[in-house]
Amino acid sequence: MYGIPEQRSTGNPCGNGSSDVFRLCAIVALLVVTFSLFGRTFAFGGSHKVESWACYYGHEDRTERLSGFDLLVSAPGGQDPDPLRAKGVKVLAYVSLGEVAGNGQYYEEAKRLGLLVRHNENWDSWVVDVRRPEWSELLFTRIIPDALSTGYDGLFFDTLDSPIDMQRRDPDTYKGIERACVDLVRAIREKYPKKLLCQNRGFEIVRRTAPYLNYLLIEGLSSSMDLATSTRTDVSEADRNFLIAKAEAALKANPKLVVLSLDYVPVEDKQEIEKAYAFSRKLGFVPYVSTPALNEVFIHASGE
Repeated sequence: MYGIPEQRSTGNPCGNGSSDVFRLCAIVALLVVTFSLFGRTFAFGGSHKVESWACYYGHEDRTERLSGFDLLVSAPGGQDPDPLRAKGVKVLAYVSLGEVAGNGQYYEEAKRLGLLVRHNENWDSWVVDVRRPEWSELLFTRIIPDALSTGYDGLFFDTLDSPIDMQRRDPDTYKGIERACVDLVRAIREKYPKKLLCQNRGFEIVRRTAPYLNYLLIEGLSSSMDLATSTRTDVSEADRNFLIAKAEAALKANPKLVVLSLDYVPVEDKQEIEKAYAFSRKLGFVPYVSTPALNEVFIHASGE
């Protein structure tokens, strides 16, 4: 995922759950969907279904342009969520689960705790050892509470691909990374049973994390852009098929999951924008098209 100054992702590709049951909650007099996971029951009030969404990491006020979307992913401290929530927009705060930014507020503490395992030169960020209890403590006592402090509806998980890639590169040294990532997502659901949760990629674990999620984001479903040259290229058919298969596996594990797509296309390329929206919708996904910086809000005619 591009564009977060504090917690950046690599941007690289990346169930155990019982069936949903319904019960009437007399306290709030509304229908609540619940499901049981590993002996625990989680409740989600209201609907998480959306027909449109946007991703905006800028700090300028874009309330007017964003108010027409059903869902927004925002950088903590960026767009004020309150005016949007008043208009019925669900707003998720970005959280990096697998990296800390080299210039971010959590870097020094992560370094002091010995959590840094690999430097990501693309974003000047550091992959962390997610198996360590110190990382979980930092997430649950500082990073996540800080992200939610201004009234967001939920969390958007990024950078899970980074530690998972460490296990793929060196399975002996980093054995257990995938399991630790799944445990983190499950623990967040247990801690915040009514918050909306979205995972970006992390395809190696998505079948196992899907029961805890409301949304899954597929970044680069049909179109991508080179960061250095801003050149657009089609995602290959093989890569598309891989992404679709992973989304189908996630939906099998959690049929109520909403799949979002994010494609990168130059703003002037109307034809490719329309193609990206059409391809995503044909699959039953909810599309958004932007540029890699994610610092502006684009309202495309094909997205309406």
